[in-house]
Amino acid sequence: MGNHPSKKEKSSNGKKKLDDHKPVVSSTPSTVNKVHVATPSTSETKPYTPATQQQTQPTNTSAPSTTNKVDSSKSNTSVNSNQNSNKPEDKAKRLEEFFEKYKDPEDPTTIGPDGIVKLCVDLEVDPEDVVVLVLAWHLNAKQMGFFSKTEFISGLTKLGIDSLPKLQSHLPKFKKDLEDQNSFKDIYRFAFIFAKENENNKILDLESACNMLSLVIGDRYPHTERLKEFLLTQKSYRVLNMDQWLSILEFSKVINADVSNYDENGAWPVILDEFVEWTREKLKAQ
Repeated sequence: MGNHPSKKEKSSNGKKKLDDHKPVVSSTPSTVNKVHVATPSTSETKPYTPATQQQTQPTNTSAPSTTNKVDSSKSNTSVNSNQNSNKPEDKAKRLEEFFEKYKDPEDPTTIGPDGIVKLCVDLEVDPEDVVVLVLAWHLNAKQMGFFSKTEFISGLTKLGIDSLPKLQSHLPKFKKDLEDQNSFKDIYRFAFIFAKENENNKILDLESACNMLSLVIGDRYPHTERLKEFLLTQKSYRVLNMDQWLSILEFSKVINADVSNYDENGAWPVILDEFVEWTREKLKAQ
């Protein structure tokens, strides 16, 4: 199973460096000439002029450096501002770029299986990790292995996510969704819909059902492994419907591992009556 950073602006170097000597040369000679014209016999003033020039040079050479620092600061501020902008148009642009990175080259409106695997690699999660199912649940994805552009952008917008780092930082929250009883039940129900070959189907084949039981319930409840064994070895059923699927979750939550508290007269589906009978036979044989 299986989700583009913003472009950085190149910072300016600032103004071109001024020649260290030209400002001094352009202004000093006229001053020197005036001194010679006014006091031709006073030769003592001549040695003083170079010293004056040397003192003024650092002032001129330091100006470009100050300008560079200011320009660089403004440029960096501008880049950071663009990256962290919370303006709707900037967030939408980042989200669009995020989708573009993983879209199917043959169908630019969809992230396909390869794109989802690539997204999982970038997120540093296994494509078979249950958090990927939780992501699909948040996106309200209709087909396993595919995220449409509408699902991806709409779902992540609701979550306040517009980049890979933000999605990655959100993964722990997906795991917390599984700890909430109401969210878990909704995710479990979604797994049945998501795993169907066709969204119009009302049934789920047993192999897919068993895969989803492992993914969503796992060792959360004691019956998962035996349920899978029973479903894959019995000959009466080839598919499950939604009522049977939801009943399996409720059964897993309330029935003891040795099925001692199971009531055959309860409102359980027949498939679970048969599972309990099969389980009791196996326990006796041990």
